[in-house]
Amino acid sequence: MSDPFSIAGQWFKGNLHVHTTASDGRMTPQETVASYAEHGYDFLSITDHEAVTETAGLDDKGMLLIPGIELGGGRTDLDSSYHMVAIGAKGPMEYDTQWSAQKLIDYGTENAEFVFMAHPYWLSLTLADMIDLDGCIGLEVYNTFCHHDVGRGESGELWDDLLARDKRMLGFAVDDAHGAELDAWIGYIMVKAPACEYDDIIEAIKAGSFYSSNGPTISNIKREGDRLLVECSPCQEVCAVCPAPGLGGTNWRTEQKPPLTEIELQLFEGSDPVRIECIDAEGNKAWSNPMWLPD
Repeated sequence: MSDPFSIAGQWFKGNLHVHTTASDGRMTPQETVASYAEHGYDFLSITDHEAVTETAGLDDKGMLLIPGIELGGGRTDLDSSYHMVAIGAKGPMEYDTQWSAQKLIDYGTENAEFVFMAHPYWLSLTLADMIDLDGCIGLEVYNTFCHHDVGRGESGELWDDLLARDKRMLGFAVDDAHGAELDAWIGYIMVKAPACEYDDIIEAIKAGSFYSSNGPTISNIKREGDRLLVECSPCQEVCAVCPAPGLGGTNWRTEQKPPLTEIELQLFEGSDPVRIECIDAEGNKAWSNPMWLPD
């Protein structure tokens, strides 16, 4: 995985999961594009259910529009269907909702740029549901719609369960906006790339050159052995989350008092991988992708 804080490039803000009137959203595709552009986004993927929504004829309002789709199918341990987001769809992507989860991932990987798992906590996905699946590059660590709809927007625990078993998955914050109150313009990723062009953004995301947020900004993360430096917008709490049992670190183990904009944490031996969570005074979070020590 790439370290976005140490490479050249610019930061670009984007959302990779949103619905329109082409499926079960309340805003038209053009209204959706205009609204995200108005809120300062650089790129957007419309991911309506079961069909790729055509964006070629839309006014992009200066944003990069990436074709996408939300796939649904297979059965989980609790008899729910899996939902997966395929970004960079290369065609209409017609599929069968009776396909298994693995077949959906394979199909999405073959017919799009990459696939990640949608709202795992909302679906009550377990480790058993996910551990044997291959080809999914990540999961939604935060989903705005699920947070405001039923209070189940965060999926950090499942993410850590997978990371602890060496399933190297990226974490995405998304809106999954349907046009309901408070479900748009909140969850996003910040991608470090040479330019906001299709190939650059796609390759940067696949390399993990981004962090996720619903508010705070992370400007730098630097790890040197057991020392970890984090620079961020003013936050109450900075956590170094390690999936291994009993490891990691937080600002509560230091003498530094919030609000925090720069903090150095000392990690326990064996804290590998580590991911960062920065939490502001309103409870909003930013999530880094996991970082591994060099072999």
